[in-house]
Amino acid sequence: MPREEKDKDEIWAFRKIISRPNYAVLKLLLEKSPRTTKELYSILEKRFTRKTLIITLRSLSMNLNAIQPTHIRTEKGYGLGYKLNPKIKDIIKDVQKYAKIVDSIKEV
Repeated sequence: MPREEKDKDEIWAFRKIISRPNYAVLKLLLEKSPRTTKELYSILEKRFTRKTLIITLRSLSMNLNAIQPTHIRTEKGYGLGYKLNPKIKDIIKDVQKYAKIVDSIKEV
């Protein structure tokens, strides 16, 4: 049995969504959505490699349906961008809320 299938549990998709590069993209899209691909690259290029960002966007859009591709009007016409899936938006807000709760418990 492949390792990937064996390691899946009830929250494997959740873990995948909140990995470092995935969460960085989702957090940016939570602040402002939609964003162009170029805009995402320019903001995150200092933290992640271009290859990582390409894989991240592909995984979030095609495999997890966390972000949705869309056309965005630019000064040169239309460009490719991404917007946040509304259901994922609620999940990210809840994750941030729960992280604050865990931090407050940790400090006690």
